[in-house]
Amino acid sequence: MKDAVAKLILSTMMFITLVGCSSCVNSSYLFGPGDLFRDKRRSFIKIDVYKNIVVTKTSTAPDYARSEEYELDLRSSASGFIVGHDREITLVATSAHVCSFMVGKQINYFIPDFNARDPDWKFKERNSFILSDYKGRTYASIPLKFDLKTDICILGSAKIPLPELIISKNPPLIGEKYYNIAAPMGVWSSKMIPLFEGFYLGPMKMRNGRRTSYAFSIPTKGGSSGSPILNSYGEVVGATHSAYRGFENLCMATTNTQIYMTLRSAMNRLLKNYKQFKLIIDLINI
Repeated sequence: MKDAVAKLILSTMMFITLVGCSSCVNSSYLFGPGDLFRDKRRSFIKIDVYKNIVVTKTSTAPDYARSEEYELDLRSSASGFIVGHDREITLVATSAHVCSFMVGKQINYFIPDFNARDPDWKFKERNSFILSDYKGRTYASIPLKFDLKTDICILGSAKIPLPELIISKNPPLIGEKYYNIAAPMGVWSSKMIPLFEGFYLGPMKMRNGRRTSYAFSIPTKGGSSGSPILNSYGEVVGATHSAYRGFENLCMATTNTQIYMTLRSAMNRLLKNYKQFKLIIDLINI
C-alpha cells in the first residue's frame, strides 16, 4: 500500500514538473528568441513619412543675378520603437535622417550642388509622420528632439497603449548574437513584422560626420532605419541607421548611450513644454 501511495505521489510530482518545464520552455530566453519576439514586437512602430521640401538659390552677383527654386514631394517608410510615455504622450525613437532630410546629405541625391553652408541656398521642409502599431492603429506625430551627429530622433504622438522598450545600460559584447525587429522596404503588416538576427562586430567610426556607431551583421535595407536591436533580455542596445551599399549584412547602429541621451533630452523638453506639445499633437490627430 505504501509503495502504491509513493508511486502515485512520484507520478504526480513528475507530471507537475513536466507541465512547469513546458511553461519554462515557452517563456525562458534560454530556449531561443521566440518568446522575446512575441513580447517585444508589441513595442515596434512602422513609420510612414511624407515630406515637402523647398530649396531656393539666390545669387546676388551683378553679372549673373538669378534665382533657382526646387520643390520635392517625397514619401518613404521607416521603423521605430516605443521608448517612453509621459501622461497622454508616447515617445517613439527612430533615426534622425527619418525626421529631417538634412541628415546625411540626402538632399544632394536630388540637388547635387546644394551646400548647406552656402548662404545663397535656403532650405525648408514640412514633414508629417504617421505611426502604425502592431495592431494596425495609426497616430500622427511630431519630432520632439533629434541629434544629427548620432542619427537618432524622438517623436511624440498621442498615447499608444503599448509597453515601452528598455534601453540597455550595458554595451553589446563582440561576438554575441543580437536581434532586430524592422520593416525593410516597408514590408510590414499588423499580423507580420519581420525579425532578424546577427552578431555584434564592434564599434566603428563613420566617415560621414556621424559619431561612432555599433556594427552588426544584421540584414538591413531601406525602411530598416530606426529599428531596434535587442539583446537576449529584450533590452535595446542600438537602433539601425544605415547599411553599406552592396553589402547589406553590415548594419550600422546608433549606440544605446546615444539613444538614452537623446531620449533624456526629449523628456526634459517635453516636461517644460508639455501643454504646447499636447495641443499640437491633439490638433494633428483630429
